[in-house]
Amino acid sequence: MVVSPQVTLIELTPDELSTKKVGSHNLQAAVEALHRDGIVVLKNAVDVAHLDKLNERMVPEAQELYARPSTHRNFGPTTGNIQQEPVLEDGYIFEDVLANPFASDVVQCMLGPKPQLRFYSANTAFKATGRQPPHIDIDFDFPRVPFGYCINVNLVDTSPENGATEVWLGSHSDTDKHVLDQSVKHKQIRAELLEQRRKISPPIQPSLPKGSLVIRDFRLWHAGIANKTDEPRVMLVSVMFPQWYRSKTLKMKLPASIKDKIEWGDVVPCVDWMPEGFDYLQGAHDHDFTLQP
Repeated sequence: MVVSPQVTLIELTPDELSTKKVGSHNLQAAVEALHRDGIVVLKNAVDVAHLDKLNERMVPEAQELYARPSTHRNFGPTTGNIQQEPVLEDGYIFEDVLANPFASDVVQCMLGPKPQLRFYSANTAFKATGRQPPHIDIDFDFPRVPFGYCINVNLVDTSPENGATEVWLGSHSDTDKHVLDQSVKHKQIRAELLEQRRKISPPIQPSLPKGSLVIRDFRLWHAGIANKTDEPRVMLVSVMFPQWYRSKTLKMKLPASIKDKIEWGDVVPCVDWMPEGFDYLQGAHDHDFTLQP
C-alpha cells in the first residue's frame, strides 16, 4: 500500500524567533527533509502583518494584470495562473520576505555560506478549471547536486481549495534534463515517469497557514492547481544559488530608494537598482537560470 507522503512542517521556537537563528535540532530536521523530500516548511517564519499589507496591494494589482490580454498566463489561459511582480516600493519590501534569516540559515547548510539571492517574483492563481502539468522550472544540463532553492511565501492560508501548489516529494533526487518531455514546449515531466513516481510517492497539495515559508529544491516536480475560490491567491518566490553558481545576467530589480535599508544578513543580493517610478508591474516572464560555462 502506498502511504500518502507528508511535507515536513517545522515550527520555530520563541528563542529562534527572538534571535533570528535556527537552532541545531530544527536545522537538522530541515536539512534531512531537503535531502529526502526536496522541500521543507517553516510554519511561522514570516510576520503575517507584512503579508496582509502586501496582499491588500497585490490582489488589486493582480486583477488589473489579469484583465490585460498581454499578461503571461503560465501554461495557458485555462490554469488561471499569471506571472506577477511583487510591490517594488519602499514600505513594501520586507526582510523576512525577501531575505528571511531562517531561510538563509537552512539554505547555507545545503549550498554553503553566503548564498546569492538572484530572483524575486510572484505568481497568482485566479479561479479556474484547468491545472498545470507537473514540471520543473529549468531546462538545461544542470548540476547533479543541490544548486538552487526557491523560497515561496503565500500571502494567505493555502489549501487545495484555493490552489495550493502540488508537489512530488523526493522527485528532486533523480531529476535531470532527461526527465522532460521534449515533444512539448513547456518543461513538463515525461508521462511514464509520472506514473512510475506516483506508485512510489503520489503528489500532494499541503495546506499551510499564513506566515509559512517554503524552501523547495529547484529540481522538485511541482504544478499549479486550480483555485476554486473567488479570491486570487498570491505566492511570492525568491531563489538562492551557491557562491560558485555562474550567472552573469540573472539579477533582481529593486528600487534604489531601499538600497541602504535592507539588512541582508548572510545573503548576497544580486540586484539591478532601479530609479524611482519604474514600472515594476510590467515585469518579465523569461528568465535565464542557466549555469554559465
